[in-house]
Amino acid sequence: MDKSERIKKLKQRLDALKIFPNNKEVRILKERIKKQLSNLQKKQDKKKKSQKSNLSRSGKLRRYHNYIRQIRNSFPNLEYNQIRSQLSKRKQGKEVSIPDVIWQNPSP
Repeated sequence: MDKSERIKKLKQRLDALKIFPNNKEVRILKERIKKQLSNLQKKQDKKKKSQKSNLSRSGKLRRYHNYIRQIRNSFPNLEYNQIRSQLSKRKQGKEVSIPDVIWQNPSP
């Protein structure tokens, strides 16, 4: 049973408790059910947040590798790893063999 079904069932149980008189046992049951509901909803929110993070990360990596690939098209004699290492050296401010014009606009 997935979490959305559990949440529905817990909400149904809360509604079912409304027909009973508001005594100590019923209040305790309501509190337990509400606590379980909040825990399940927190877990769902956390899962959605991690999925969003993964999408963001994959998009950034896709752009990065596309950038490296375009530079490799201009310099077919260099390997992919060499271009990556030159990019990191360039970010540190060191001299690299690839001209600045290519780094700024790698599309041919």
